[in-house]
Amino acid sequence: MNVLHITNKPIFPILDGGQMAMNRLMTCFLNLGFNVKNLTLETNKHPFDINEFPKDLQEIILPEAHYIDSRVKSWDVFKSLFKKESYHVKRFIDKSFEEKLKDLLKTNHFNIVVLESAFLMSYIDVIRRYSDAKIILRAHNVEYRIWRQHAKKEKTFLKRYFYKKLANDLKRFELEKINQVDGVFCISENDKEFFRRKSVKVATTVIPVYMSVAEQNVIDYKNNDFHFVGSMSWKPNADAVKWIINQIAPGLAKVMPDVKIHIAGSSMSKKLLNQKIKNVIIHGKIANMQEFMSKHGTLIVPLKSGSGVRIKILEALSFGVPIISSEKGKEGIELIPKKHFLAANSTEEFLLKMKFLHDRKETKENLGLEGKLFIENEYSLEIISKRIREFISNI
Repeated sequence: MNVLHITNKPIFPILDGGQMAMNRLMTCFLNLGFNVKNLTLETNKHPFDINEFPKDLQEIILPEAHYIDSRVKSWDVFKSLFKKESYHVKRFIDKSFEEKLKDLLKTNHFNIVVLESAFLMSYIDVIRRYSDAKIILRAHNVEYRIWRQHAKKEKTFLKRYFYKKLANDLKRFELEKINQVDGVFCISENDKEFFRRKSVKVATTVIPVYMSVAEQNVIDYKNNDFHFVGSMSWKPNADAVKWIINQIAPGLAKVMPDVKIHIAGSSMSKKLLNQKIKNVIIHGKIANMQEFMSKHGTLIVPLKSGSGVRIKILEALSFGVPIISSEKGKEGIELIPKKHFLAANSTEEFLLKMKFLHDRKETKENLGLEGKLFIENEYSLEIISKRIREFISNI
């Protein structure tokens, strides 16, 4: 089985959940014995560096990149207000990349072409023209729902109108194009059900991000600190950090003045990195995620918007890290409250659960153990690889 794996950003280095999801899907293909060729877009935000790829993997997947300028331009944004095309999608359309893709399809035979993200569906026509491969969309989330959520939260009319238009244009594109692929890898049951309700006709299945349990990972469950991890380039994460800084941290300082909240992630502004906040330590981008999450107590996930699955929650479960999350934060993952995590949806609830875990070593340890068992039973490499093989053989 020959697979062309097209990604909207390089899969190395792994700096965010999206890159991890792409990397893990590719690993599943290789685990199944498929031949994989990786073709990626690179941007100013996500540059391509072949040296970031493991040497042995370079020889297997032959990663190849094409630069596009996807930066947001004010004039183009303004013009988009008067057109029905999706501005988000337009940023990923590039004629020279289309030519590169065409040449690759003409000189190679692929059984499957995987498009990582809805933004790459603009290239369906050229794939159909030059290949008889089955096309699979990897839907990391339902993109337009995220922008609709942003629109609802905005207080100013202009921003609310702009986000709503972005959402509507993206919705039109997503729901039209998705019926032109041969199959969809949804990242959660929630997204699969959403596509069903929207009368998506193509075959869909749930292919989560596989995780390996960190058996030898050591966590100090006596640690009473908390942490949040997420790329600030994703708006739901940036909003969550604002909530932590403006609402949760001040309340924590009153009830547990010695406890710290550690915030880490890529794409942080200089203002945030230099900000001095009581009870909060800003770490910025970190080199070792497992080490960071294991050393800084309980993971808090106060997300209010978003779609898809929080990869950081899956990572925390695989490490044995205890978790407090909002319903939106753990959306798409079938976790049981009080068994796998503690639920909180308001500032008051987060503070109550944070205070509850203080000096409760055994409770945190039990949450960590149940999290590992959950990953082992639901998200192993073999389980996810088997799902992929069965789906591909039937489309």
